[in-house]
Amino acid sequence: MDGLRFVVDDKTGAYLRDVSGFDAQAVLAPNVIPAAEFTAPSDHAVAPLVTLDGARCRVFFRGEEQFRGLIQETPGEGPDGTVTARVVGDLQCLWSWYGRQVPTAPIVNQYQDYRTYSGPSETVFKNALRENFTRLGVPWTVAPDLGRGSQVQTQFRMHPLADKLIPLLDADNLTVVLTYIDDENGRQTGVVVDVREPDTVPGVLTLETGIPDSYTYTRQAPTMTRVVVGGRGEGVEREFIEVIHQAREAEWGMIREGFVDGRNTEEGADLTVDAYEALADGAARVGLNTTLVETARFVYGKTYQVGDLVSVDVAPVQTVQRISVAITETADEGVTVTPRIGELDETEDTDARLWRAVARLSRGIRDQGRR
Repeated sequence: MDGLRFVVDDKTGAYLRDVSGFDAQAVLAPNVIPAAEFTAPSDHAVAPLVTLDGARCRVFFRGEEQFRGLIQETPGEGPDGTVTARVVGDLQCLWSWYGRQVPTAPIVNQYQDYRTYSGPSETVFKNALRENFTRLGVPWTVAPDLGRGSQVQTQFRMHPLADKLIPLLDADNLTVVLTYIDDENGRQTGVVVDVREPDTVPGVLTLETGIPDSYTYTRQAPTMTRVVVGGRGEGVEREFIEVIHQAREAEWGMIREGFVDGRNTEEGADLTVDAYEALADGAARVGLNTTLVETARFVYGKTYQVGDLVSVDVAPVQTVQRISVAITETADEGVTVTPRIGELDETEDTDARLWRAVARLSRGIRDQGRR
């Protein structure tokens, strides 16, 4: 079956009903909470099921399960109207569950300033999840650690797990994958969390291939070429290190300094980890937003998956970026798959600038409020 199909379960994961053929849509992007919805007549048998407390949904496309999650919202109209079931994927749990200073201790014994995790980004991600899954008592586990990704360090003090961990994975193009464990009756009994490295779609997409549609682009100079990290200690006793990205300074012919406050790092910790993270954030950016067109050589689920990399050459931009997908289905137009690369262009979209500023501010406020 080519279209979207939805399987509705109760809060325990027991099967209730599956539906298809309705107006529906889904949005799938790497390390972003997936979302989908379908609209049914209010007198359809599925209507009372989607409004049950804790009702869940499994979302399928082209015969393959895409994600599962809670039916978060069910707006409707009556008496002879419609009801819409809006599903948010279980990845949202990583924003709803928090990393504690001492995950193994009760709330009255959170005596450490921070819980610090260091190592490859996959290792940091899985260790933080493992400790807090155990604390929560949820049937979630992590797959064996393969140590993929760059060396990173992060700290938790009642922060949402995703706030600290997802940016580390994004920097290494690692995509979170949730695999579900079902019993012999099809009832969900557990979730396994892993990451996957992206595949690269063969070839280069150009206007001549007919795959890219209209596009916007932007180019930004580096905001940082060298960084000082201030470590533990006070006054004259404080430790400082400096890391200089000499190749970047030579390429751009300029110096831009930055500072990172690393006073909360553990004694003896490698402060260069913080420096290299800051330099990565301050790198030059080439941004491209484009809507792609599905063709026989570019088909979701066959030649690429969400989070895979694609090379695009549309003058004057040559870049490699991850792929997202939007799926819509209507009675009039059938199924439409719209692949996309790039993020919202902050230079062109006022709302995007506002949303990103609020997100950064919110993370900063959360950090301040936990000290």
